Amino acid sequence: MNPRDLELTLAAARAVGPCPPGEEATWTEQVRARAVTLYTLADTVGQDLARLDQAKQFTATLLAVSVEVTSTRGRLLLRNTSGDLEHLRTDRGDTDAGRAMIERARALVGHRLRVYRLNEQMASNAKNQVRTVVHIADHGPDTDPLPVNSAKDNLLAAADGDTDSARRSWADAGLPEAGSVSVAQLAGALARLAADVPQP
Repeated sequence: MNPRDLELTLAAARAVGPCPPGEEATWTEQVRARAVTLYTLADTVGQDLARLDQAKQFTATLLAVSVEVTSTRGRLLLRNTSGDLEHLRTDRGDTDAGRAMIERARALVGHRLRVYRLNEQMASNAKNQVRTVVHIADHGPDTDPLPVNSAKDNLLAAADGDTDSARRSWADAGLPEAGSVSVAQLAGALARLAADVPQP
């Protein structure tokens, strides 16, 4: 037996607990099943860590989360420290990892995050890449005020230059024409924009 297999078996036996007298066969099967589970978990974690090693890191504020109907991927709209928008996608929402990332991101709208991003080849077309978020670390709500003009530029960019939709969303959110707005207010205007112009 190689050292890795022995370590997995011992870890599985500790997790299952002592063998009750007379139940050796059942206990052995429980240990075997737990060892296999630990092995596959280690393989998955290893793949996740390899992606993190390759990821680019940056700080940004999460403004909106939506889901693409066709791919089931989450779409994250972030405002980076330069004030520009970043569009990232999660893993597919029909996978455990993708679904978990989408739900976590939804709970962190308006928060400043440390973002780990990879450029990955699309399965359907190897020539195209997907900017994929592989991890986000929460740094708490972003309470810094945003200048109105900068926030309006973000809204217009999110509207793909559709001035009417951007203006309507800004007005519907009740935002001022001068001064500053909060990240939460901008996120509210973006939510109205998404309802006005559904994303693919």
